[in-house]
Amino acid sequence: MIGEIRDLETASIAINASLTGHLVFSTLHTNDAPSAVARLADIGVKRFLIASAVRAIIAQRLIRKLCGECKEPGELAEREMKSLNIDTAQMADASIMQPGGCVKCRATGYKGRAGIFEIFQIDDEVRHMVNENLSTPQLRRQARELGMRTLREDGIRKVLNGMTSAQEIIQVTMSDAS
Repeated sequence: MIGEIRDLETASIAINASLTGHLVFSTLHTNDAPSAVARLADIGVKRFLIASAVRAIIAQRLIRKLCGECKEPGELAEREMKSLNIDTAQMADASIMQPGGCVKCRATGYKGRAGIFEIFQIDDEVRHMVNENLSTPQLRRQARELGMRTLREDGIRKVLNGMTSAQEIIQVTMSDAS
């Protein structure tokens, strides 16, 4: 475990440990999982080393959970559906909830937190793309083709199952709206 990769020295330790067969976990500040490749390269790690050492990158953000005591059934506003790109077919089995407000949550409607995640798995094709110095948007497209669910999409799943509100996901994933 390496606390956080902020510089080339720390990144080199992580990469070398990975290349010698160790399972390495660390943190790196980026907006999404595919951006971690560019961040490591910006720090000074050679792309062939990134391609060889990294197997998966997980991006995460915390969201507020609706209070279990006072959440109440609700509906998504047209603007929320449009903002989150939710279609009516997705609404068929949805359990949309909205914040209420009670003593337990101090009248906020939210109590506790949960994570939303995106997992970028590095396969042989992505490894080649990293070696070829392809851009983050190109890596993101490839990750999506391989089935990566974005932070926003994971958040939408949590809205549709009643864990959080649409407004929370819109706010937390504002930069993911593209």
